[in-house]
Amino acid sequence: MNKLTLSISLLLLSFLVAGCSGQEGTAEQVGKKIDESVDSSKQAIDEAIDKAAKKIEELGDATEGPAERTGEKIDESMESMKESMSEAYDNAAEKTEEAGDALKDKAEAASGGY
Repeated sequence: MNKLTLSISLLLLSFLVAGCSGQEGTAEQVGKKIDESVDSSKQAIDEAIDKAAKKIEELGDATEGPAERTGEKIDESMESMKESMSEAYDNAAEKTEEAGDALKDKAEAASGGY
C-alpha cells in the first residue's frame, strides 16, 4: 500500500512540476484542444436548439389557423349574446314594471269614479 501511495504522490508531484513550468507541455496542448472542441460543440448544440425552437414555434403558429380563429369568433359571439340577453332581460323587467304601473294607475282611475 505504501508503494502505491508513493507512486501516486510522485505522479502528482511530477504533474505539479510540469504544470509550473513556463512551457506548455503536450498534455496542456491536448487539454486546450479538448476545451476548444467542447466549446465549439456547445455552440453547435445551442444553434441546433435555437433552430428546433424556431421550427416548433412555426408549427405552433400554423396550428393556430382557421380552427383557432373560429373558436375565438365563437367565444366573441357567445359573449355578445350574453350581453344582449342581459340587456333584453333588463329591458323586459323595466317594461313590465312600467306596464304594471300603468295598469295600476288605470285601475285606480276606474275605481275612483265609483
